Amino acid sequence: MTMKKILSILLLGLVFQSAYAKTFDEIKSSGMLRIGVPADYAPLAYYNENQRLVGFDIDMAKDLAKSLNLTPVFVITSWPTLSQDLADDHYDIAMGGVTYTPARAEQFLLSKPVVPNGKIALASCQSATKLTNLDKINQADVKVVVNPGGTNESFVNNNIHDAQIIRVKDNFANIQALREQTADMMVTDLIEGYYYQYKEPGVLCLATKVPFAGTKSYKAYMVQHQNSDLIDYINNWLIQTDISRVANHWGVHTKLD
Repeated sequence: MTMKKILSILLLGLVFQSAYAKTFDEIKSSGMLRIGVPADYAPLAYYNENQRLVGFDIDMAKDLAKSLNLTPVFVITSWPTLSQDLADDHYDIAMGGVTYTPARAEQFLLSKPVVPNGKIALASCQSATKLTNLDKINQADVKVVVNPGGTNESFVNNNIHDAQIIRVKDNFANIQALREQTADMMVTDLIEGYYYQYKEPGVLCLATKVPFAGTKSYKAYMVQHQNSDLIDYINNWLIQTDISRVANHWGVHTKLD
């Protein structure tokens, strides 16, 4: 192997190395808990009509910070950069709709399940009754909208090959495409689907109410791999927290059908 190749491998390794993560004691001493959220996932973490950051995970984050006597500081990230931003120590914990995946579990520590979930089809109500299963979605005349970087895109790439795929910049553009009927449906989480159907009756409808086969999952909170003391604290806090109280306020389902 040439010296050039050796240097290339070493540099590649450095790119994927995590930045130094604050220890649990250092986080407590800092006076703040930094929470990374993409802020486009209603009802978990999003900006409301008054441009306030709100949602189930925002309330949960505030409660977690309060239990630690820390000030919550929200850091806005994106789905494509969520993991790298955490690895680069831009925040202490990632929240706001993080799905547990084996790939994430290899690189980071994830909490116990917070909210159960699964992938479903959310559609314009005009199209919903025609898109009740994956076979009906996988048709050449069906327009599927998707944004980059998350598990929704992975599902579309792996399972929807015959429909027309419309790629947009973010989750807000997905929803807008359904409202304007420039797309028929999107793949999203059951959590988000229920929320939008409730908020916009007659406009947005669940085309599928049972998660697609093999997609049952859960939302979790994620920290750097070396921060086991923080994840232990989070897991104990989750056990002691009345999640259903916060979930009911935001219309979040705590059980899968």
